[in-house]
Amino acid sequence: MPEYNAPAGYSGWNKPCLFQFLCNHRLVSSDSSQRHSVSDICRYFVPVTESGRKKDDPEHRIKKNQIKVKNIIFFKPAKQTENIGDLLINLVEVELLRPYGQIVVDDLSAPSWFVDEISTSPADQRLSKISGNQLLKTLSSLLVKQLFSKKNQYYLFIQPGHTSRTGKDLAISTLKLNLKMNLLKMLGLRICRIGFSIGPVDVPNGWAESIGSRAYHYYALRDHESLKIAQQYNFKDPQYFPDLAWAYAPEKIEKQAGDYVVISLRSNAYGKEHDSAYLQPLIAKFRELLINAGQQSLKVMITYQVKYDRDACVELYENLKNEFNCEFVDSKLTLKEANKIYGSAKFIVSNRLHVLLLALKCGGLSFALVDQKDNKKITSIFHDNNLKELILDVKENANSNAERLKKGLSKSNEIMAEFKTIQAGNKKVIEDKLNSIFS
Repeated sequence: MPEYNAPAGYSGWNKPCLFQFLCNHRLVSSDSSQRHSVSDICRYFVPVTESGRKKDDPEHRIKKNQIKVKNIIFFKPAKQTENIGDLLINLVEVELLRPYGQIVVDDLSAPSWFVDEISTSPADQRLSKISGNQLLKTLSSLLVKQLFSKKNQYYLFIQPGHTSRTGKDLAISTLKLNLKMNLLKMLGLRICRIGFSIGPVDVPNGWAESIGSRAYHYYALRDHESLKIAQQYNFKDPQYFPDLAWAYAPEKIEKQAGDYVVISLRSNAYGKEHDSAYLQPLIAKFRELLINAGQQSLKVMITYQVKYDRDACVELYENLKNEFNCEFVDSKLTLKEANKIYGSAKFIVSNRLHVLLLALKCGGLSFALVDQKDNKKITSIFHDNNLKELILDVKENANSNAERLKKGLSKSNEIMAEFKTIQAGNKKVIEDKLNSIFS
């Protein structure tokens, strides 16, 4: 592999890995007929004096250990923007990161309305305003420019949420991305992902993610079932980091105790397509639950937080309207609307994690209606946080779930008081772990 020597006035940089990086990013070419000259390439580097200090720098006489490195934190938002649960945890993460450095949000990979919702401070910057390039190319350029005179510590925080992959093609694309991430790590980038879960994954994707974990400065999962997968595939130093919803502080608004139950169900086990075969058993269980627990006189308020769950709500309404007093809120809830509706409900039933956690944060007693063996994300987080008494298993008989619901309603004040303690503990863990990342 060819090596270049830096010209006079520039520090040396003839490293094969750096040459390969520059080739990959088309700053140089391995084809000698297309190769840039060394002087062309040097515009990406910082000129230095013989003593190693930068030329034309009014502060070049300041000793290196007196120069404070600034944290620049790039944040890559969620790809799924039609879910206010994702909006919630992205918003919380940006707010938590803000005290640690300058925030730059990648607004080229998410809709502008979503970016505006999660990045509310005028001090935050947008990637499109500081660069004409995509995120990874922008980072590579910034890192190369300061290879020999580090002024900034660059971080990349990747969106929280959930990762599930199967299939050879996804494993290959993950490996390709992870190779780029490892190269950026070599150039000094600190890559972090916090408060997310993984699974299910097949064997190729498990090992692809394991290889990718080696690029991370901090890789932290939100439940112990995900940590088991990480251990199974020998991930590099996986950490525990609570779901970011625990750190959300809902707006304080006036609420009135409502004589209604909220039901919010996903349309399918995975994906965006409505699956009636998946939904019908859940509707039957919910109906049995209300009748057997003596709650059939309550109004049933049908809501959704995710755009793709609307079809599930329509089917719920059509199946329940002749037997119960039903109201269908036919629009995706905002955080403010969810706060009011959940906080005033007698109780909430859902199989979406952030419906359940958001409702609890808003003061609503929430029950997870799930298959405990299949929905490991919710069951693991509820078990981790001593909330297992709020799980209604669809595989259990109707009377057992009804008794659990009645017991929960009778202890609602006690449960909500305990939830506040759990919430405070999780928030403290989140704060401590963030401090450790930036210490």
